[in-house]
Amino acid sequence: MSWWLSLPVILLAVLVLIVPGLILSLAIRIRGVNSLLLAPAFTVGMAGVLATLYSFLHVPWGPATFLGGVLAVSAAAWAIRYAVIRKSPEPQAEPQRRSLVLAAGLGALGAALLIGVQMATAMISPDSISQTYDNVFHLNAVRWAIDTQDASPLNLGAFTGISAYPAGWHGLVSLVAELSGATIPVAVNATNIAIGSVVWPLGCLYLVQAVAGHRISTTVLAFVFAAGFSTFPILMIDWGVLYPNLLSISVLPAAIGMAFTALNLGRHHRQSSVVVWLSLGVGVAGVALAHPSTLMAFLAFMVAPSAAIYYFKIRRLWPARSSSERRSIILLSAAFLGWLVGLGILWGFLRPPEGSADWGTVETPPQAIGELLFNAPLGRPAQEVISICLLVGLWKLWTLKSRRWLIGVYATAAILFFFAAGYNGSLRHFVTGVWYFDSHRLAALLPVATIAPAVIGAGYLFDAARRLLTPTGESRIPGLFGLVRMPKSGKAVVLSSLAGLTGLVLVTQLGITTFAAQQAHWQYRSTAHSALLSPDERSMLERLSAKVEPGAAIAGLPSSGTALAYAFSGRTVIQPHILTTHGSDVDVVNAGLKDSATFPAVCEAVRKLNVRYVLDFGTRTVTGTLSGYGGVMDLKPNESLELIDSQGPSAKLFKVRACWN
Repeated sequence: MSWWLSLPVILLAVLVLIVPGLILSLAIRIRGVNSLLLAPAFTVGMAGVLATLYSFLHVPWGPATFLGGVLAVSAAAWAIRYAVIRKSPEPQAEPQRRSLVLAAGLGALGAALLIGVQMATAMISPDSISQTYDNVFHLNAVRWAIDTQDASPLNLGAFTGISAYPAGWHGLVSLVAELSGATIPVAVNATNIAIGSVVWPLGCLYLVQAVAGHRISTTVLAFVFAAGFSTFPILMIDWGVLYPNLLSISVLPAAIGMAFTALNLGRHHRQSSVVVWLSLGVGVAGVALAHPSTLMAFLAFMVAPSAAIYYFKIRRLWPARSSSERRSIILLSAAFLGWLVGLGILWGFLRPPEGSADWGTVETPPQAIGELLFNAPLGRPAQEVISICLLVGLWKLWTLKSRRWLIGVYATAAILFFFAAGYNGSLRHFVTGVWYFDSHRLAALLPVATIAPAVIGAGYLFDAARRLLTPTGESRIPGLFGLVRMPKSGKAVVLSSLAGLTGLVLVTQLGITTFAAQQAHWQYRSTAHSALLSPDERSMLERLSAKVEPGAAIAGLPSSGTALAYAFSGRTVIQPHILTTHGSDVDVVNAGLKDSATFPAVCEAVRKLNVRYVLDFGTRTVTGTLSGYGGVMDLKPNESLELIDSQGPSAKLFKVRACWN
């Protein structure tokens, strides 16, 4: 299947991610470009909340019910806003310049093409699958959400026998699959490209504009830098795979930008407080329900801005001149201290038990620091241009004083990565346990904290270069840090800006993101030696629905790829993930199915589970050797099993005979 043929599915995924949130944006009268920039975050938030609510109310999850829920939420939001502005009308937002809107549109298109090509290169083809451990769960979970019409985190947890699992990504992919009729692998890849190439850069622009203002140069730079990181979004379709993290981190910049606006730190038009905080709630719900670990990143990133708000308010009140001011100082101090204590408690509560994850450090402390300085985490190519812009931006933020809290946001992300990648001490468990001590997950968060100060630094360098190019007849126009001299003709600056932009795109793409795409590319290659599915094994799964009747259950060694029979054919498998909590009957079948003719206890378990077939894909697995599966490995036709289909040397389908005569 070619990427051109899958383009309609990708575009449909973009619409699924944007249109519902855009309805809410317009309902609460977010105007101009911002209505589009916040739309994906609103979509993800509403999808997560509605899917969870529908599960309790026994409302089926699907395109029609999701749209109905979106309209209901938007109507309620419109009513709340109308009631609020009747009492206290909000100030009108200044109309956005057409040139800025055009720059945002062209920039978004350019970023989507750059990131889309990166991700398509990594994926190889629209129907490729990642040959990784976690992908067994993710593909089957999408099928489960479709079959059960339930995309609640609690339902997805029941799917593998655990209490809960973040289901926002799976719910959205299920909608794309149902609306398009595409296979699950195609729907997964199309949705991931839409998330990485559209949701991520739109959120980045909202965050950048919140701290750097609304300028054409910063708008363009935000999109160029969003497409220029080697650890996001590409790393999330490589390592793991971590598809829920891909979604949650993609909407994180928009949530942070909304938080800055709510705290009166941002430069966006601020609506009434009720609307602003409700909007933030929807955005944060999207982050949390997509993946809770990213919610913890959001809260950690908010510590420095919260401290800034506390400092600004206390500075105005200190020294206290009245009892009311003293009470205000006490209340503010108690609130800030309570926020920090609450965060600490939550941080400890969400941290997994020690020993439940064993991701160790991957480098020495000096290496981790060096990688932070050069924006080259985990040994990836150095991003010198972004690094220089970042350092300049941090310097300008420090010297200007007004936004020093943004330095704290970056420092938080850097510290988290340092502890995961290069610090092997007892404190590491507390600091990075939320992310299972995994440096890859924290490396993916670095671009979120890097992009705003890097764009500020690049804007300063751009203004400085424009001053140097200024000839004698000149005028002054607003720049990021004050008035900038500009030639009256503007021709020299326009040409030099275009040349600089072209060069910037090239240096942030060639050798950096291309490296990341090629690294991920190896996870999607399908060969006879692939860890999860070989071409022969996949072909068998794709025709399985013609061989296996509905309702019949299939056994097999899940880590060899047999578990994906559910995702590809819709037929039931007794173990839909490699590590699941299941009853003893499954263990009995796994251990003794091939000898079921001589062991009545095995047949009893077979009949309970309705196991009619077994897949044998050999002993090549994605996890290495697993004990307890001797009954579904190295199968041959015998009095228990009948071979009914095979392809190549390893893909075989047997029918269970002994227990059903």
